[in-house]
Amino acid sequence: MYEVVATTYRGFYRYRLGDIVKVVDFYNSSPLLEFVMRAPKTSHEIVTEGALMAAMESFQLVMRNIMGMAIEIVEFTSFFDFGLSSKRLKIFIEVKDCDMILQDKSQESIVLLRKCCSALEDSLGSIYKVHRDKGEIHPLSLSILKCCSFDRLLKVAIENGAPASQYKPPKIIRNRDIVDVMEGYVLATISLESLCA
Repeated sequence: MYEVVATTYRGFYRYRLGDIVKVVDFYNSSPLLEFVMRAPKTSHEIVTEGALMAAMESFQLVMRNIMGMAIEIVEFTSFFDFGLSSKRLKIFIEVKDCDMILQDKSQESIVLLRKCCSALEDSLGSIYKVHRDKGEIHPLSLSILKCCSFDRLLKVAIENGAPASQYKPPKIIRNRDIVDVMEGYVLATISLESLCA
């Protein structure tokens, strides 16, 4: 795997694009690249974008199997909270019919949601597991957002100068202000420790 570095003939050189790619083939002597993931911004990132995307795919399947409903995840994002004394990965998801998941707050429903949360945590990759096993981070927190939360996030991004045509919700949030916006749209938070609504 490689990280892309752009260079132009006019002197603009060694600009890191932040994408990790792999060479899958060659066309004549030029490599054909396949996007793998975004490069970590810091050395203490313990979940890669690729691991997070794979974990969310398996989480969606587990939700369908355990909850017995066809759940569609509209969008998701994550934030590793270093601000707490207990470091924790927070994942925010928006599902298509958010009311359908939360309509039954019975003890059985809570147990099923925790099983789904546990399955998600188990599929977050080896680096995350090592840190969890050492007790360096607490169980992840999964927040279910109100419908259209990511549309509202898009509006906030546009108001702050992001071009609407190029905006894509980040899979890993590094800005606490964005997390504060997301936390304003939370319907319920599930963790292996507790369920808060």
